Amino acid sequence: MTIRPLLPLALLATFALASCEKDNGASPTQSALLETRWLLASVDNAPVSLSSYSGTSRSYIEFVGLGKCTVGLGPCNNFSGRFSLGGGQQLSIAPQIPTRATCPVQALETHYLDNLALTARYEISGPELRLYDAAAAAPRLVFRRAER
Repeated sequence: MTIRPLLPLALLATFALASCEKDNGASPTQSALLETRWLLASVDNAPVSLSSYSGTSRSYIEFVGLGKCTVGLGPCNNFSGRFSLGGGQQLSIAPQIPTRATCPVQALETHYLDNLALTARYEISGPELRLYDAAAAAPRLVFRRAER
């Protein structure tokens, strides 16, 4: 076995890990956002309960400060991606990459993931996280902090 075929894989892993550097400059508001599991409560004012992924699982998102990565569970699929924080409460979420299982509420999941990508700012009030796009006065997505 030669090492040459493994070189591209090793380079890809190195680049992926290098992009996940810890950001120690988070403000208190940003710190409240990070490293917390946020359970999806509503999409465009429509309540969301349990995920169809499992009878006991709830759809969620986590903003992992290490590398500014997102991980989550939609109504059908796991997903991950990237995010960036700006000044104040600005938040940009890149289009998320989901697994590819289909389920009866696929349209809801698509709407959820599309709204994540439209996010321009966030607001945390008590146990609630609200995500807004650039145009709407009402939040597109509302989450509740998961109990630890």
